[in-house]
Amino acid sequence: MKRRNISLWIMGGIWVLMLLVNLAARLSRPLTDWYISAVFPLISGFWSRVSGIFPFSVGEWMIVGTVVLIALPVIGLPLVLLFGKDRKLHILSIAAQVYGWIGTWVAVIVTMRFLVLYQGTQLSQTLGDVEYSNKQVLSAVRELVTAANAESEQVARDENGYMILSEDLMQEAKACMERLSREYPQYRGYYPDAKPIHHAYFFSQQNLLGIYYPHSMEANYNPVVYEVNLPVTVCHEYTHLKGNIFEDEAGYYAFLACMTSESHDFRYSALICALEWLDVDFGEDEQAWQEYYTIRESCSPGVCRDMYAFVPEEYWDTHKDTDEVIPTQLVSDTAEKMMDASLKVNGITEGMHSYHGMTALLLHHLLEES
Repeated sequence: MKRRNISLWIMGGIWVLMLLVNLAARLSRPLTDWYISAVFPLISGFWSRVSGIFPFSVGEWMIVGTVVLIALPVIGLPLVLLFGKDRKLHILSIAAQVYGWIGTWVAVIVTMRFLVLYQGTQLSQTLGDVEYSNKQVLSAVRELVTAANAESEQVARDENGYMILSEDLMQEAKACMERLSREYPQYRGYYPDAKPIHHAYFFSQQNLLGIYYPHSMEANYNPVVYEVNLPVTVCHEYTHLKGNIFEDEAGYYAFLACMTSESHDFRYSALICALEWLDVDFGEDEQAWQEYYTIRESCSPGVCRDMYAFVPEEYWDTHKDTDEVIPTQLVSDTAEKMMDASLKVNGITEGMHSYHGMTALLLHHLLEES
């Protein structure tokens, strides 16, 4: 049997195996939960150490490499057909082999480090259907606002009044995850330093604070955002490294992790995040709505300034001419639609709105466990 045929059989076998793994994950949640808790941490720990050798984001440059690999056939195929002479078929055969193996590798990575994780048990499913009265919800909102106002007075601020970090971001984020793991063992183990994104403008166009790269097992953050976002963002991406793929749960556990800290910076970052993602519904209870707005209006000036602070306004003007390749609105809309579609394909029927599922988890924490 020719070497090429053996290669094709191996690739085909791997693709079939990945299809079976996806099917097994969908049919057996206990098996998936075991994989997430027992196997995935070993994969994550090993590859996080490998990618951690490099001072830059390996995953980000993998994306750049992917763009190049997609562009090569567009440029190379006409050249081969025009100048390849008698070696055309040989060159095309080699190229097909290379791209076939790259596609097979991507299939394995996406399956084992992404798709399977979506089939695990969601925290919200373990809590069941819990309903709280409007009075209880208002009490929780008031607690968050009061705590945020208090922490706001303790953080350092820049000349424009925005919070700035006074803690070692990586050291304290890892310490937060270690403390979180005492109650939630899933979060035990090694954490690499989160890495800043190099192409920050393009990621800012997508409204990204951070990103998890399954191919390199890295946690990445956007270095140009206001610093109030960074503690909870790094902890959020760290939860993904331990197999928690659901965005609402990642936000919730990041909140819990930061709240274990003695650092005002980390607690304040968590509280600001919680207030931003809080999504309450009082129905037709006008009195509850009025009280809710009154509570939100009691946020201190510092809290109001830091809430929904993404990147400095001048950042867009400063970098637009040099860094903008595709219009920001087009990038933002496309990224949101792709993320929404990805979530729905993986069984998250709420799509992007699932991020607000953090509200139910927060209410459970504030009202049931406090």
